Amino acid sequence: MELYQLRTFVAVAEEEHLTRAAERLFISQPAVSAHIKALEEELGVPLFTRSARGMQLTREGAALKTQAEAALKSVGDLLSQARDLRENITGALHVALNTDPDLLRVRRLMDAMRAAHPRLEVHLPQSSSNVIIEDVRAGRLDAGFAFVAEPVRNALPPELACLHLATTSLHVVAPPEWKDRLETCTWADLAHESWVWFTDACPCRSLLERQLAPYVNEIRKVAITDYEGTLKALVASGAGLGLMHRDEAQGWENTGEVCIWPHDELPIGICFFTRTDRLNDAAIRAVRLALRAVWELEAEPVEGVS
Repeated sequence: MELYQLRTFVAVAEEEHLTRAAERLFISQPAVSAHIKALEEELGVPLFTRSARGMQLTREGAALKTQAEAALKSVGDLLSQARDLRENITGALHVALNTDPDLLRVRRLMDAMRAAHPRLEVHLPQSSSNVIIEDVRAGRLDAGFAFVAEPVRNALPPELACLHLATTSLHVVAPPEWKDRLETCTWADLAHESWVWFTDACPCRSLLERQLAPYVNEIRKVAITDYEGTLKALVASGAGLGLMHRDEAQGWENTGEVCIWPHDELPIGICFFTRTDRLNDAAIRAVRLALRAVWELEAEPVEGVS
């Protein structure tokens, strides 16, 4: 179904005549007839009765006209809002990154933001997921990306608005020389190995603890870090096991720096956080709109947010 078909439907319903509707829309009468025929075929119901006097709405057509008008109004409101955002947004927006910018599609996001809002200055500090979430909640950041496990996402405080962008997976990685050894390892075996561990600020820690806790009283931690480069360097040197998101783990396995345990993975959400009471801020609306386009999500409703 196309918007032009809805516009034609509403015009014919209001004019009650194909020729007058065509003049109003600046298209030919055959085009108007074709639009109505295609819409009737797609909807599976007759929209008009045709007579020498003109076009009269059927019962089904009258019921659907209200919905068509509402849809066209929503599109108009969306275009108007986008126009306002494009023309008027200035100032600075602080959006924290929790991981590799390529995974977060930051380059595409910034291209979209620069094209639509060239006067908006976007700052991109780096931090850890749990720190970012708390800084957004406290108002120290405008927004930020974070990894969030499903149970946590379903129990967030009401002052936080979470836009779920995608689900990725976390993978256990080991020194490359462990590849054959990992083939037969279970979680019980991994629990007794040494680990490059995470601080409390990283949600990966709680996910991993839940997997290892049934098999060991105390996890052997050779180092604690939230920086992926440090984790990779320590794992590659043979210090112990680590946990990395899928894209990074696969990239480093391809270069021979680590190997991936092949038997399990831990799903985790890639999310974008803002405060709920700031969802109507022009800059926040603009970045959420751009994110939906970059991540190919459904359009946000014109009234309210999701």
